[in-house]
Amino acid sequence: MASLSDRETKLTAEQALEVDILLDVLYQRSGYDFSQYARSTLVRRLQNCLLMEDLPHFSYLIPKVLYEKGYMHKLLQELSVSVTEFFRDPAFFQSLEQHVLPVLKTFPYFKIWHAGCATGEEVYSLAMLLKAHGLYDRAKIYATDFNDRILDKAKAGIFTEDTMRQGELNYNQLAISQGTPFHEHFSTQYHSSKVRMELARNIVFANHNLVCDGVFGEMQLILCRNVMIYFDNALKKRVIDLFDQSLHHSGFLGLGRLENLDYLDTSARWHLLDNAATLYRKVPGI
Repeated sequence: MASLSDRETKLTAEQALEVDILLDVLYQRSGYDFSQYARSTLVRRLQNCLLMEDLPHFSYLIPKVLYEKGYMHKLLQELSVSVTEFFRDPAFFQSLEQHVLPVLKTFPYFKIWHAGCATGEEVYSLAMLLKAHGLYDRAKIYATDFNDRILDKAKAGIFTEDTMRQGELNYNQLAISQGTPFHEHFSTQYHSSKVRMELARNIVFANHNLVCDGVFGEMQLILCRNVMIYFDNALKKRVIDLFDQSLHHSGFLGLGRLENLDYLDTSARWHLLDNAATLYRKVPGI
């Protein structure tokens, strides 16, 4: 079987049509619309599916989606693969400590939306950060993703030794590591670790699709890190508008390192607090 690097990522007209039909079938069967995702990313992931299944054409995936039990969910998972880890980019969490937590301390109760939460490592990281600053009891964290299988993993809160090892390395770069040690937030058994109930009790995991679902309450902080890099510009604008409507009038928005709001006509509505961390605050009244 040829490696993915040996394949030409640019599609012929016939291949492009096959992809369009496959995505339409996937939408009709599952309700998930990938038509506004970055096409190059989708093609690479679909090509990887062909390699794994040893199939010659994208159209061969269509009967598998329609008739093979469980394959549609498997394909959805392949198309929504996300990379995450505990305290990924520690400097981002340091920026939250500097810019956001002092403001959250002024609220008797606040809400946070973590959109595209994947398997939950960064959600639990945020919970640890809030707990270290005495703010967790005031918080309600809504963690959403469109992939139910990934959400189930996030809810379970069970992580491998390798995941924990990298998470502790990241955690130890933060000042909060001088308080509660990383491993004390987990119970460990049989080479895996489970998040303790006291860390998970204020987290609500829910299915929400940024492509088509609506406003998700009024939040003081929204995190959506390294998700929109897979969207085209039209979908990015739609999602940022959704976040705008879902944020408190002077709320905060945290994005990934490769994302920004410079391309938006409404970029003046957002004040960049930290360029390296891609952390914004909504400008009220604009």
